[in-house]
Amino acid sequence: MKVLLAGASGAIGRHLVTQLIKAKHEVIGITRTPGSLASTGAREVVADVLDRASLLGALDGIRADAVIRQLTSLKKAPSTRRAMGETNRLRAEGTSTLIAAARRVGAKKFVAASFFGGYGLIDHGREPRTELAPFGDLDGQADAVQRALLSLEQQVHAFGGVSLRFGLFCDSTTTSVSPVSRTWDGLLPMLHVSDAAAATVRALARYKAGAVYNIADDHPLTYRAREIARASAAGLRAPAQLSDGLIRLVAPFGALLLTRTSITLSTERAAAELGWKPQYPSLLDCLG
Repeated sequence: MKVLLAGASGAIGRHLVTQLIKAKHEVIGITRTPGSLASTGAREVVADVLDRASLLGALDGIRADAVIRQLTSLKKAPSTRRAMGETNRLRAEGTSTLIAAARRVGAKKFVAASFFGGYGLIDHGREPRTELAPFGDLDGQADAVQRALLSLEQQVHAFGGVSLRFGLFCDSTTTSVSPVSRTWDGLLPMLHVSDAAAATVRALARYKAGAVYNIADDHPLTYRAREIARASAAGLRAPAQLSDGLIRLVAPFGALLLTRTSITLSTERAAAELGWKPQYPSLLDCLG
């Protein structure tokens, strides 16, 4: 089928382009940077998803069977709520524009990247969260993030689309690591970027309108263990281990994840309905 991919030049987008083409799909990639999809096999549409008129105009005459939303503006872990501003806009306003784009190009399928943080950046205990758990509930400091995620999924559901609630992304390349809490042992769901792409391709092939899936590997880790493993694999100095109070002072938003969140995800629905299992069951597998 013909697929319109928003976020085609990003870390996951590039994996998606490759995997979609391998699955015999034709890819039309939306990117803000001309030439960023050269040699990928994707046709390029240069537009900003946050400029609704520009994007819809750039799609004149284009037809597609499906739209994939794989957008983020995050180049690194956000430390403040302000740093989440553009990503929040992409999740809420950008999703609205892409749904309008789906209607413009005649697409009947819509697959969107979501994020496990919508369950709340709190301690959920050790019982895995299923897709039936409350999602988008406000939890104080993270309210804008929660609202944006809830808006994203509500819009996708209204269209009859599919939402994929991804774990924390990782890949096999590490150039730097982040400071970590020396005491907080909350577990977090992890996910290799190629596995995120594979789940997206599966969701397109085994499309179920209105479905929501948790997508994560089989072995959640503490953020501390994650960064220590990444540093060791890359031959970097081990991450600084700081007090929770200091982390909250210098990175008030990032501290929500690093010093108070613990959550594991059940991926049984994705396994049963999409036939998806991670190629990398643990972050340690891809770093090995």
